[in-house]
Amino acid sequence: MNCRNIPQQDQSHINLTYITHFYNNQENIDSVISLLRYYETMDPWLLDQIQFVIVDDGSPIRYEIPDFDLNLTWLKIREDIPWNQGGARNLGAVYAKSDKIFLTDLDWQVNEEALRFMVEKKRLGRTAYKVREEGRKKGHSNMWFISRARFLRFFGYDEQFSGGHGGEDFFFYRIQKYHGTHFRYMPERCFSSNRSRSKKIDLEKSYHSLVRDPSRNDAIGEKVRQEIRTYGAEQGYSRIFLNFTWETLAANNRPITHYRKPKHPNWKKLWYIRWIFPIY
Repeated sequence: MNCRNIPQQDQSHINLTYITHFYNNQENIDSVISLLRYYETMDPWLLDQIQFVIVDDGSPIRYEIPDFDLNLTWLKIREDIPWNQGGARNLGAVYAKSDKIFLTDLDWQVNEEALRFMVEKKRLGRTAYKVREEGRKKGHSNMWFISRARFLRFFGYDEQFSGGHGGEDFFFYRIQKYHGTHFRYMPERCFSSNRSRSKKIDLEKSYHSLVRDPSRNDAIGEKVRQEIRTYGAEQGYSRIFLNFTWETLAANNRPITHYRKPKHPNWKKLWYIRWIFPIY
């Protein structure tokens, strides 16, 4: 699959952007391929409306990207910045073709009902959703279904945490919460599964070997806490954003087979209601 000479295509039918990232310094990227193959088998009506954005966070290994029957954008960050998942997620959000975005780590997957809920959900506004883990009351702490506009309004993930392990997910949640974002859980029929625990990822051949040392980012986190407590709104995050270079490795537009745009002939006429009652 190659991104060169791909003609421009209207993508207004995209209702959800699924964003995930990976860093692999072992043997292969089977962990990424198997995830996309899993989603590739789902309802074509859903797949017509979902864009998958894969961000390679500077992996040193070489690989070929196979063909997928998905709307797919595959990006690669050129610099090998340790623990740059905040930057990778920021990049994925920039390339999203929809306002509804779902951000998750590579070692998690969601069931078809979760994708259906996200595709069918109207607007999100100030509400963001978490996903329960299968069989549990809570879910992974860094998996969000959120408005892209809301995500970017507060500068996404703070990339001052990139370079060390931990902290960026906690403070992303806190900043959003302090600014009034409502966090809820999706319905119980929607759930996530851990691919590492279920042996769907080979941690010895298709993962990474980075050291999880939080000491650097703990110090940054304490500084951020003090800034928020002292100065309040618009403080506590550095505004460091896309602090690297990148390239597009692949881009694919799936032929629309089942989705048909719904008609809303009265939408324009009701503009004054949206003017009086803003939806964001």
